[in-house]
Order: sequence, then structure tokens, then C-alpha cells
Amino acid sequence: MMLDSKNFAAYKRESAVKVRGLSHQDARVLDFLLPLSRDYPGIEEWYLGKVVPGVDQEKRKIFTYERDGRIAAIGIAKSERGEKKICTVRVHPEYFGRGIGVRVFEELLTWLDVSKPILTVAESKLHLFERIFDYYGFELSGSRMGMYVAGATELGFNGAFQQNNRMI
Repeated sequence: MMLDSKNFAAYKRESAVKVRGLSHQDARVLDFLLPLSRDYPGIEEWYLGKVVPGVDQEKRKIFTYERDGRIAAIGIAKSERGEKKICTVRVHPEYFGRGIGVRVFEELLTWLDVSKPILTVAESKLHLFERIFDYYGFELSGSRMGMYVAGATELGFNGAFQQNNRMI
């Protein structure tokens, strides 16, 4: 299904109805995340099974940025012993180029308390992140084919895919 403004709203309503037991804010974040993450199969299960419980355990943090009463961007980070990771950053296309992505990264880096956390990005989306990765001096450390999508390459930065770094 092609996602346009008309079915985006319908998709969000349908999604919020399916998920029970989430806080209002967790449901809002999920509704924002899903249509912007169709290229990552299983992201809903990851969010519900790892992110929400991780936030409750203070091992993960979700940053949301709102404009005009709606979420414009989110960032999710993970901080566990031996692993400081930026899990995902999503900016609604309507807000591209307005500096919101930089604010998301600043918040994530501050919470993680590191200057070079591990992270991955789909090779096909690297162009969206190159400027910010260059700005922070993030270094390519490896790649994996088929990590999230068959036939697609995921690029690792700042030690991702090296022996001691897990990618979950």
C-alpha cells in the first residue's frame, strides 16, 4: 500500500486500536513510528517487546519532538553495560531540513553520555544521515547484508558489527 496523507491517518487510527495496554504516549510514538519504518520488518514487535519494557527499566529512552500539537520526530536510545546505542531516529518528511534531526541527536548523545555511540543505518538511507554523521565524526565500522531486510545492506558506525558490540 502506498502511504499518502489520506491513508496515513486511517493507518494511525487502526494501529492505535490494535495495541492495548500501552500508555497514550507510547501509542502515539508507535503510531508515528510505523508508517515511517515500513522498511524495517518487525519494528512493531521490537518497539513493544524491547523499547517499552526497556524504558520502564531505564535502559532505553524515547525523545519526542512536537510541532503544532503532533509528533514531528522521535529518537530512541539504549544504554546498557557495555552498549551505548542510538536505536532509531525518525523525522516526519514534512519537517526535513528544519534542524530537528540535529536536536534529536543532541538529546540522544546527552542521555547516552558518549560522543560516538554505536548505530546502524540502511545503506539506502545513508544520504539522509551523512551530514550529521560527518558533523559528529561517526566512523563506518562494518556492514551486514540482510540484517533487517533481505538483500539490503545495513552499515554500522562507531564499532557496530565489531566483536564486542551486539546489535539488537
